[in-house]
Amino acid sequence: MKDRNDKETYIRGERTRFSRRERVAFHRFPSAQTHDPNIVHTRPHHRFSHACARLFLFFVLGFAIIFAAIFYIIESGSLDRFLAEKANEQIRTAMPEGYHARINAAALRVGSGLSLRLNVSGVNLIGPGEKQIASIGVLSFAIDPMSLARGQISVNSVQADNIDVDSSALPSTGTFRLTDHRIDSLPILVEQIFTQTDFARGILSAADTQTIQLSDIQFPVGSASPGRTVSVDIREVNLNLLPDGVLRVDGAVSLDDTTTGFTLEAIAERGRTKSLQAELSNIKLTPFLLQENNAGEAMMGVEGTADMAIALTRAAPGGLPAVMAEFDVAKGRFVADSIARAFSDARLNLTYDTTKQSLELTDSSIEFDGSRFPFTAGIMDIDNFRPDAAQTGYALDVLVRGGRFKSREPGLPALIFDAKFTGEYQTDNPRLLLDNIAVSSPQGIMAASFKAVFGNATSPELSFGARIERMDTEAVKQLWPFWIARKPREWVSQNLHGGVVTDGDIAVYLPPGRIEGQGVPVNLDETELKIAFDIDDTRITLNEQFPDVNRSDARVEINGGSVDVEIEEGTLNIAKGRTIRLAEGTFAIADSYAKPLTGEVDVMLAGRIPDLVELAAAPPINALKGLDFTPDDFTGDAQVNVRARFPLDEPGPLPPNWSVAADISEGKLAKPVSGYTVADLAGLLEIVPDRLAFEGSGSANGVPLDIEWAEPLGPNSKAESVLWLAADLDDAQREKLAPGLGSYVDGPISMAVVNEPEGSRVTLDLRKTVLSLPWLGWQKPSGTPATLSFRVDTESKEGLTVLEDLELSGSGLAASGSVTLDKDGLLSTTLAHVALTKGDDVNIAIQREQNGLDVVVTGRSFMASPILDHLSSPEDDSGSTGDSGNARIHFDLARVTGEGGRQLSSVAGDLLVRKGDIASGSLSATTATGQPVTLKLGRDGADKTVSLATSGTGALLRFLGVYQKMSGGTLDLNLVETGSGWRGMLDLAEFRLINDQQLKQLLSSPTAANGKSLNAAYRNQINESEQRFQRAQAVIDISDGVLQVSDAFVRGDQVGATFKGVVRDAAGNIDMTGTFMPAYGLNRIFAEIPIFGPLLGNGNDKGLFGITFKLTGKTADPDLVVNPLSAIAPGVFRKIFEFQ
Repeated sequence: MKDRNDKETYIRGERTRFSRRERVAFHRFPSAQTHDPNIVHTRPHHRFSHACARLFLFFVLGFAIIFAAIFYIIESGSLDRFLAEKANEQIRTAMPEGYHARINAAALRVGSGLSLRLNVSGVNLIGPGEKQIASIGVLSFAIDPMSLARGQISVNSVQADNIDVDSSALPSTGTFRLTDHRIDSLPILVEQIFTQTDFARGILSAADTQTIQLSDIQFPVGSASPGRTVSVDIREVNLNLLPDGVLRVDGAVSLDDTTTGFTLEAIAERGRTKSLQAELSNIKLTPFLLQENNAGEAMMGVEGTADMAIALTRAAPGGLPAVMAEFDVAKGRFVADSIARAFSDARLNLTYDTTKQSLELTDSSIEFDGSRFPFTAGIMDIDNFRPDAAQTGYALDVLVRGGRFKSREPGLPALIFDAKFTGEYQTDNPRLLLDNIAVSSPQGIMAASFKAVFGNATSPELSFGARIERMDTEAVKQLWPFWIARKPREWVSQNLHGGVVTDGDIAVYLPPGRIEGQGVPVNLDETELKIAFDIDDTRITLNEQFPDVNRSDARVEINGGSVDVEIEEGTLNIAKGRTIRLAEGTFAIADSYAKPLTGEVDVMLAGRIPDLVELAAAPPINALKGLDFTPDDFTGDAQVNVRARFPLDEPGPLPPNWSVAADISEGKLAKPVSGYTVADLAGLLEIVPDRLAFEGSGSANGVPLDIEWAEPLGPNSKAESVLWLAADLDDAQREKLAPGLGSYVDGPISMAVVNEPEGSRVTLDLRKTVLSLPWLGWQKPSGTPATLSFRVDTESKEGLTVLEDLELSGSGLAASGSVTLDKDGLLSTTLAHVALTKGDDVNIAIQREQNGLDVVVTGRSFMASPILDHLSSPEDDSGSTGDSGNARIHFDLARVTGEGGRQLSSVAGDLLVRKGDIASGSLSATTATGQPVTLKLGRDGADKTVSLATSGTGALLRFLGVYQKMSGGTLDLNLVETGSGWRGMLDLAEFRLINDQQLKQLLSSPTAANGKSLNAAYRNQINESEQRFQRAQAVIDISDGVLQVSDAFVRGDQVGATFKGVVRDAAGNIDMTGTFMPAYGLNRIFAEIPIFGPLLGNGNDKGLFGITFKLTGKTADPDLVVNPLSAIAPGVFRKIFEFQ
């Protein structure tokens, strides 16, 4: 029993537990390590967990295979084509009419975190007309696979890259105009913004999308410069819906290579947005607020960057929203009319006043060009401001308090001022009316108004008016905008110092469309810009080198581009403490828009001559430069007019466009001028850049004269030193200046002598002088205008006076050439283009020989009337003085004109003049009808003889002015000088009388009781218009200026006549009697009958029948008287009825 128990104890023992680490497989036991081990393999023990694990492993392996297959299908792109087609189909269905989109490719890929990412590339939105509106490079959607596995689509994020928008292809939605909205509707607009924000938030929440990313969005927008665009590049936009319900948008935008950052946060409470805040930094304003010309130069606008912050608080139910905005413009420039001025800061704080329903600008300021303008403003609807207003729009109220204008004068304090602008903007007929503009400061007050009417023109109608009763000049200069009348403003700023402006008016008006656009300057004319004001007790700077005008009063007027300053009085300080009084003057800018800009000054100064000369001698005039004079060389008093035109853009010496005119009294020069002692000066002294001249009266060496004196100024002056002396000379004074002219000049002469380097220039007014050429029978009477000028050569040989550059002009007078005189008178003369009467053009050469003058006359034309008159008056020897009247004259003229403009051609000949009389001569010529004429003057013993022969008598008589109705005729005239004139025989053959009025009257006068005329009695067989004559003969007697004929007859085919009497007396009258015989050929037969002929014909050249007549009156137009009874008295009985 005991052994059994021991054995049982030994076998069973205690239960021992081994850990998994202590377990060893049987084949690792020592017994299994023998040479021939006995391996015992135990059957594994399978549990339920093991089975479950194996099943789980099977499912995992199957899911992995399925996932790998799906992954392969997605990553291999097998679904890309299907997805692209389905996407195009869905988009085509969703697009509105006229629009469609195309997708180049769509790809579904596995992204990070095993998310699915749908990438759509090459998205193009096409509008009407197949015009591309926008393109998107890549549009990526991140899809939550777990939501997709549950049967839901959840887009975690959306990302779009490379978006390019063509804004010109977008449909027009109309222009957004702030003026179409009311101020009191701002709460509604703010609520709409919050509503749209809630809508966007709801969409993101419903789509379970937390992030939307956009990048590289590019599109152009219009700029301030017409025709130009600004490239907008939205580099990045991130829209995040944060877990705390905050909707946040941030990103960066590039404008003209300037990056602008922006952030927007919309805070919600229980899914409803309650506030919105936005910040934009470094916004580039230049492209939108600055206009440039085609060359890229700034013209008008603002250049700079700005920061903006906006805060909106949503209205509680039954409440009102809160709106606040802050604009901060950093350093930049304001440009107007291409002129730039820097501004350092501009801060605008905008809030919406819910009580007044207005926009309020509070605590705002602008710091500009060293000046600061703090201001507040309010904008509200007109009908809320004026309930009775008929127009819609906005009421405006701007208030500047404590504004500070920087002084333009160094050392002067800034201008402190207040300003108020009130008015309204009307939207029905768009116009801005600022009817109350007031600027006040301790220096003065300005009241103004402004109106702008906006229409369809390229620019609005603008008008501005202001009134200044009294304001300091410095205040006006500071308040004057730099871009209005820029050059006049610059002149006022730089040249008017101190003083008070009174009675000032400003008027600016620009009609609609006046501002034409980019690159076209706005040059206002006199109807568009008018500024006028008085300024008292000011200092005026005319030029940097010219003395300032002190304590002056002036009137300034600006009309368009012109500026006129009328200076009433003032003083100028010169060297050595001396002053000159400015009595009056003007300054003018003719055109302030012209380049270069120039000004004109015209001032009247008064003072002592040395002081005035001191002023003129100083820069910029330098009047005495190059002259051997000093201010102390002058004495007397003067009033001086200074005129100058000089540039305003660039300072420097005056250009050659100035003058100084001085009215001198009792002046005297200490130094001789050209050898003359000049004193008693009274007249006008003028100084121009290259010349100094005096015109007035004075004395030279004690002789009273009218003086004109000139001296060159400067080394480059081309003017000459000249002294003009003028006086009225009698014969004695004339001989002292130019001896030897007594034979040809008589009477007073108005003379002007100019002292030149080559000699004295003499100008003679010969109106009251008698000029004579005795050997030509020509004389200019006193009273006929004539001027003779010549230069007296002082370098000629001793004893000779040479008159060079001789010019004669006057009423029909002309000549040019030279004359040489000696103590005996005229020595030689060479004259060209000589005209003693109108129409003359001859050349004359005269040389004095031992026996008189040798004269050669050639030329194209000559009036012969004076010579003809001289030939008919040989007793007239006026002008002959001894040997000076002897001359040999040779002439050769192409044309000689006689009475009535009748001409002879090829006139040539010679004359010998002794003691003023023509002793001998010859002449040959051709009449106007081509017939030769010869004239010879000679002597028959002690008597002079004249013979004239021509076959063109009619043309010669017309040339001489004797008779106009004759044609043809062969003339043979021989005359012999008598004690009282000339006597001889005239024989004329083969000529005709055409349209002779006396012949017509004789033939048509009644000769019988029945009233019939001679022509009627002969059955009108006698030609009254023209008669041919075979011969005419007469004895001629020319005595004491009377031409008489005796024993004269004419014989013709049909008529004849005998006559005698005075053809022309000294008074030009005729007194002739005669007998006219019709049917002359038959009628005179009775006179040829022997014994009875003298009884029947009443003489050899008289007929049986005839009529007596008498010619009286003027020779040129005589009166004819006939005796009808003589027609019935035959032969010798007709003597009873002849005129006695």
